Amino acid sequence: MKRICFVDFDMSVTGGVEQVTASLVNALCKTYKVYLWAATNMDGELAYEIDPRVVYTQMEGKEERLRNLIARSFKPFRKFIKENQIDIVVMMGNYPALIVGGTRPFTKAKYIYCDHGALMNQWHQKDITLIRFFDARMSHKVVTLTEKTRDDYRRQFHLPKKKVTCIANWIDTERLKKEKPYDIKSKKILTVGRFGKEKGYDLLVKVAERVLPKNPKWEWHLYGTGETFEEIKSLIKEKGLENQLILKGNVKDAHRIFQEYAFLVLTSYREGLPIVLLEAAALGLPMVSFDIETGPSEIIEDEKSGCLIPPYDTARMAAAIGNLMQDEEKRKRYSQGTKDIVEKFAKERILQRWIQLFEHM
Repeated sequence: MKRICFVDFDMSVTGGVEQVTASLVNALCKTYKVYLWAATNMDGELAYEIDPRVVYTQMEGKEERLRNLIARSFKPFRKFIKENQIDIVVMMGNYPALIVGGTRPFTKAKYIYCDHGALMNQWHQKDITLIRFFDARMSHKVVTLTEKTRDDYRRQFHLPKKKVTCIANWIDTERLKKEKPYDIKSKKILTVGRFGKEKGYDLLVKVAERVLPKNPKWEWHLYGTGETFEEIKSLIKEKGLENQLILKGNVKDAHRIFQEYAFLVLTSYREGLPIVLLEAAALGLPMVSFDIETGPSEIIEDEKSGCLIPPYDTARMAAAIGNLMQDEEKRKRYSQGTKDIVEKFAKERILQRWIQLFEHM
C-alpha cells in the first residue's frame, strides 16, 4: 500500500483549498495510507472533519513569516517523510510547495505540486510567478484545476507535456444530496466565500446598489469572513443597503442552506475552479458569475445553467440579476440545466484520475 502525504498551509482555515484537501484525504484513505501535514495552525480547531484513518500532523507554534516557516519546517518535514516511508508528497498550493519543496533532493518520495489558482491571473505579480516557477520546476508532477491553466504552465514555463496534468475538483453528490426541490418562489440571492480582495465584494456592492433598491422584496445574503469584512460592512452601510444586503458571517457546512435561495452570484476578480459553483450546481441552483480568466466558464454554460458576464461589468451583471429576479421560468430552466455539470464533475470519475496518477508515479 502506497503512503501518501498531503501538505497544506493551515487546516484551521475555512477555505477552498482546505475543503478540497479534506475531501481528498477522506476519500483516498480507503485505498492508501494517508498522512496530512500542516505547516501552521492559526485558529486551533480543524475547519473540516478528517477521517480518523488519516494521520494528521501540524508544526508546533504559529509562525506568520513565510521565510521562517520554510527554515523551521525543513528538518522536521524531511524527518517525517523518512520515518513514515512516504512514497508521494502532494503539496496543496503555492506556499505549501514552497515551504516543503526544498526537501525533495533529500528524500526518495515523489513530489506533486497542485496549483489551486490560475497561472495567468497573477502573471504580472513577479513574486507569485517566481514561486510558481520554483514549485513547478522542483516537483515531479504539476496538477492544475483547469485545462487552460495546464496549457499555460506547459507554455509559459516550458514544461514537458507529461509533467503537467489537469484534475478538477469534484462534486461530492452524497454530501450534497438534495433534500428538497428547487424553490422557484425564493426571493433570496446567495454569495458564499472568504472576504478577500480577490473575491470582488467591492464589485458586489456596486451591483447590489443598482439592483436591490428596484426589487424591495428581495434580499442578498453574504456568507463568510476575512480581512475585508469590516470594509465591506462599512460600504454596505454607506450605501444604505443594510436591510437587503445582509452579512451572515461564517456557517458550518454552508451547502446546507443553498436550497433556500433563488440563485448564487460570484463577483471574483480571479478564481481557480470555484468549489462554491460546483456545490451550487449539485444542488440545482442557477448561477451568475463574471467570466474571468479561469474557472466559471468551465462550470457554467451561459444561458443554460446560468449567466456569464464580461469581467467586472457591474452594469451588465446588475441587468442579468434583475432579469433573473423577474423571470421564474428562466430560473427553473437554469436549475434544470445544472444536471450536466454534476455528471462532468462526478466524484468517482475524478477520484479515479488521482488514483491513476499515484499508480503511475
